Amino acid sequence: MSFLIGVLALAALAAGPVVADEFTDVVESGLAAYRDGDVAAAREDLEYAVKLLTEMKAETLAKLLPAAPAGWTREAADTEGAGFAMAMFGGGTTAAASYRKGDAEFTLTLVANSPMVSGIAAMVSGMSSMAGSETRRIQRTQFAVSEGEVQGVVADKVMVSASGTASVDDMAAVIEMMDFSALADF
Repeated sequence: MSFLIGVLALAALAAGPVVADEFTDVVESGLAAYRDGDVAAAREDLEYAVKLLTEMKAETLAKLLPAAPAGWTREAADTEGAGFAMAMFGGGTTAAASYRKGDAEFTLTLVANSPMVSGIAAMVSGMSSMAGSETRRIQRTQFAVSEGEVQGVVADKVMVSASGTASVDDMAAVIEMMDFSALADF
């Protein structure tokens, strides 16, 4: 427990100048509870602080989703359920956006910092050899393409998945707009 407190305290200090925000308030509350001997309250506060950091990380990942191309609209997709699912599979960060043009729509999902991603990369590689699937390279990254779906893993760490009623070409064009270097650095 003291290790977690130290890590969170260092993260708060490394973040730069101390600014009153919810994260630092919660960490300070957790440290105060710990100093007062209330380990349960300290743990509750620090777990909440970790949740806040996870949300911040997801917001950063969401910024890597491309804007809607001309003629399309984009809305942030609900990833509340995805967070629970990610927790069941070892954690990770998820962000998604839905794109629509007339009757064509698809959701573009990013999954990062998850132990699942390497397994997904192997599945994507295997899917490309299955009947009904083809391989397409987007920015020098292999993607498995099948009816209504495009999936790949960037830099062996961020899964990029698009699925919906839009054409595979439309989905691939939006994926092509992404900054794969920024994804690799995430």
